[in-house]
Amino acid sequence: MKKFVLILGLVWSLSTNAWADICYEVSEKVAQKAVDIIQRQKEIYDYCSICPDANPQIIPVDNVQNSNPVYVHGIALDLAHTYYKDGNKFVNLGAASECIKAGEYNISAELDSLPSINHTKEDNREQAKIQAQDIFKKCVAEAELRDNATTEDMVQQNIKINDCLEYAIKQEIEKGFVSDEQTKILENVRQIRKSAWKFYFGIYAENKYCHGGCGSMSNILPYTDEYTILMNMLEKLIYLNIAKNGY
Repeated sequence: MKKFVLILGLVWSLSTNAWADICYEVSEKVAQKAVDIIQRQKEIYDYCSICPDANPQIIPVDNVQNSNPVYVHGIALDLAHTYYKDGNKFVNLGAASECIKAGEYNISAELDSLPSINHTKEDNREQAKIQAQDIFKKCVAEAELRDNATTEDMVQQNIKINDCLEYAIKQEIEKGFVSDEQTKILENVRQIRKSAWKFYFGIYAENKYCHGGCGSMSNILPYTDEYTILMNMLEKLIYLNIAKNGY
């Protein structure tokens, strides 16, 4: 009897290890396909569909590393046990990246649903923060900041960043709010930006050609507060949309 239990335990251990390492080590081609898909997602799901009593775990999409294995959010992925949502389906990343074929290891390429996934408020806030920061980084990159710029240059660059943030805010408003609500929130955004501009206009004018090394606060103050306000609005709107609509 003891011998049978030991053999059964060994078989279970071997099968569990096999389930765990199907698409852990992958080729460069597979890794690249997986990363391309992952980078289009807001979150992915760690879920072993062939493991008894498995529960999906949410992985926020940040810090994506194209490596062997692929890393996301500091977690090494077994692509065969990773899913992403495409419309109303949950797609297996291993199959989508061609690490495995559909049905191989009894793993379906698509699932209609996953076991209950509960997003906590903390999960939603963290995801909103990550998304807002990603948008800000994109806005900064598009503004093409440069060193040794005059205050006038920096003002123009900052206007581009804040215009970009305002556009992102408008997109979030359109996603999750009805027409009347959209109008009210957009008017608030307009008033906030107008007030910030009036407050700092004198500093802009007086220090138009001031360089970063001249010691004037004009190269920092005129746009720090406006950016902070817009970022806070963007993050809160993203959070509300995630909590309400799941995206």
